[in-house]
Amino acid sequence: MLPFIGLMLMVAFAPVDASAPTAVDAQWAALAACPRVGGGPGGGTRATAVCIGCKDGFAYLLTAAHAVPKGEPRAYEFFTRESYPKVARTLTHGEVVVRLTDPDLALVKLPVGAPPAPVVRLAGPGARPKRFPVAAAAVGCPRGAPPTCRAEKLIEKAFVRRPGGGAAFFWGSEGVPVGGMSGGPLLDAEGRVIGICAAAQGGRGYFAHLDEIHYALKRNGYDWLFAP
Repeated sequence: MLPFIGLMLMVAFAPVDASAPTAVDAQWAALAACPRVGGGPGGGTRATAVCIGCKDGFAYLLTAAHAVPKGEPRAYEFFTRESYPKVARTLTHGEVVVRLTDPDLALVKLPVGAPPAPVVRLAGPGARPKRFPVAAAAVGCPRGAPPTCRAEKLIEKAFVRRPGGGAAFFWGSEGVPVGGMSGGPLLDAEGRVIGICAAAQGGRGYFAHLDEIHYALKRNGYDWLFAP
């Protein structure tokens, strides 16, 4: 029975998902561009981010606002296909340059130097899904593990009001993200980022909507990250 149990564990923690609409090579490319976000040597709560651009020695990472609390130093652990599941590179001293409570979104400017960090492109205006359900892929670090990619199904575009707070548009997903996946990207069939994991509620997952991401970046002068 031991070999069979070992096989089950290997399948359960496989880094890519052949049933996802995003090609396997594109999934590996996304894993390389999605650092695990942690509290540095002291550990702390883990989350996920995704690099959507590099410029002048800096990587620009999208993540959830609650994944990068104010005043808490964070470490960004990058993996490669060759190093996986071991960390290939750890970067620090990231600066949150955009923070929005609604839709729980942050942009981190991270000094990366050479070589630049791998990048997953943000989908452009008009590239969002318009009919549901639609197949997608979600990347994240479940329970603080190295990043994995799994098939996801979007079932709606939802306008969500937070109790006592603001409101924003989200993608509603059939799959429910677990701890550590916050800040991870939602990918379309072409491997482009169309959302950022924000929350799980009522047996459903919620990802910051692509339109909200575009608005946040454009309003703060970072629309070059999705311009053609």
